[in-house]
Amino acid sequence: MEVKLSGNNVVIKLPVDLLVDAFNFKEDNQEVYEVKYKRKFAQGVVDYLKNHTSDSEAGLTAFQELLDEVFEEMTGNDENYIKSIEEDYQ
Repeated sequence: MEVKLSGNNVVIKLPVDLLVDAFNFKEDNQEVYEVKYKRKFAQGVVDYLKNHTSDSEAGLTAFQELLDEVFEEMTGNDENYIKSIEEDYQ
C-alpha cells in the first residue's frame, strides 16, 4: 500500500493483490469465500466505495468513519502538527 501527499491531494494506492489477500484471509471468509476474478473484484470494491458505503442514519461513509478513527488517534497522540483550539485563547 502506498500513501503519499501529492500537491493538494492525499493519494492512497492499494494493490489489487493486497485487496484480494485481505478478502481471502479475512477470518470470516476463510474456507467459505475466495476471489474468483481479481480485476472484477477490485472494480467491485471501487464501485462499492463510490456508491454503497453511506450509513443512512449518520450520513457517514465507511471511509469517513475510517478517517475519524485516524483523526482520533492523531489527537490522542498529541501530534505537534495539531493544536487545540484552546491554545489560541491562552
